[in-house]
Amino acid sequence: MQATFKVSRYDPEAGGKPTLQPYTLELPEDATVLDGLFKIREELDGSLAFRASCNRGFCGECTLRISRGGRLACMTRVATARTKDGEVTVEPIRYVRVLKDLVCDMDRSLWQKIKAVEPWLQPAARPPEREYIVADAQLRPVRNAMKCYHCGLCDEGCSVIPFDNTFLGPAALTKAYRFLADPRDGARAHRLRGLGEPRGMWDCVHCYEADEHCPRGIDPTHRILDLREMAIGMGIKSGATNPQVARHYESFAASVKKSGWLDEGRLALETWGVRRIFGLLPVAWRALQRGKLPIPYRHPKRAGAERIGRIFEKVERRKP
Repeated sequence: MQATFKVSRYDPEAGGKPTLQPYTLELPEDATVLDGLFKIREELDGSLAFRASCNRGFCGECTLRISRGGRLACMTRVATARTKDGEVTVEPIRYVRVLKDLVCDMDRSLWQKIKAVEPWLQPAARPPEREYIVADAQLRPVRNAMKCYHCGLCDEGCSVIPFDNTFLGPAALTKAYRFLADPRDGARAHRLRGLGEPRGMWDCVHCYEADEHCPRGIDPTHRILDLREMAIGMGIKSGATNPQVARHYESFAASVKKSGWLDEGRLALETWGVRRIFGLLPVAWRALQRGKLPIPYRHPKRAGAERIGRIFEKVERRKP
């Protein structure tokens, strides 16, 4: 099988921008993209830089953009990745600083964020008086999160990171979930308060792209939503420096409970306050001209609002 690899080449010492360099290869029908990269380095160009380790799809070291999609090079067959012209484009993953060719700075984009969520068990201050045996069912969510090998594909697919690279991202938040779901950990409130700060779990826009990109079936977006539910359940609705998150939650719930549907004008006013709203007057004026400006507190009830209100009351009675 013949294929033309177009590989991103970049040398920071030489300056300039990354370029795509073509290499024409003869490969077996079952060859992977990683096989092709090794062949290039061993037979055609020894200066090509890339990362790889297990060659079995377990370590996540060979994460790359292959034919414009985030994939593991060792698990991607050339036969399925090449175009009709027999070309395979191989580039670094997005949103990460490139050190050389296909090697990226994963420390700044991934490992520092994982370190920020304190990825270690923090037992309760008072140890149990007798042997603490955890039921297997309690550890199933933990084991699911532990399948993550930090390939970074969920971050590569995230729709927030392109706009704010300081967002913790789904990989780090999945790591945080691993410890919050662990019944042996005693720092749940501390962890949730930290994750509730700006650029934490509340900055996720739940686009579910992280779920689509995860090769391990962990569903990172769902894990972030689980974190939010844990926080709400403990009454930790925001961090110390972003109280608007808690105000948003309270306003959303109050308007739906009262009228049966969301009062968008009230939500904006109660979330951000009058001072911030004044700064949005130009936007409000344009919305008004187009008939799209909701008027706060002029919000009629919808049919069935009483039944929706009773649902809220039932849930509130169940709260400890």
